[in-house]
Amino acid sequence: MERSFILYGLLFVLLGIILGAFAAHGLETAGLEQEKIDSFKVGVDYLFNSGFGMMIIGGLREKFDFLMKFHFRMIFFGTILFSFSIITLAISPLLDLNINKFLGPITPIGGALMILGWFTLFIKYLRQVAR
Repeated sequence: MERSFILYGLLFVLLGIILGAFAAHGLETAGLEQEKIDSFKVGVDYLFNSGFGMMIIGGLREKFDFLMKFHFRMIFFGTILFSFSIITLAISPLLDLNINKFLGPITPIGGALMILGWFTLFIKYLRQVAR
């Protein structure tokens, strides 16, 4: 499981850097409103930060004496749903897509999954160190 944390964490960080560069250099020249660019950057920030956190957890795997599959899945899928729904919603005017009704509700679901994954990981670790 630690390999999955590290591998997908690295992928999220890489995508965060690529998309962040795109936001900094491409979105403004494409005519996207500043509010949409700011939203895009929020999605990129969460993608990057989740990736970095996943790499840390993967690197510290031997410190945890419990299974990580549930936490990994919640963080992984939550990050994908949250970050990429925000990113897609932000650039939807450039793509001439009307997807707000579909993707709008996905963003908080993704956020809730990320919170659930990190929160339950936190609680399980607290229980482990309290023994």
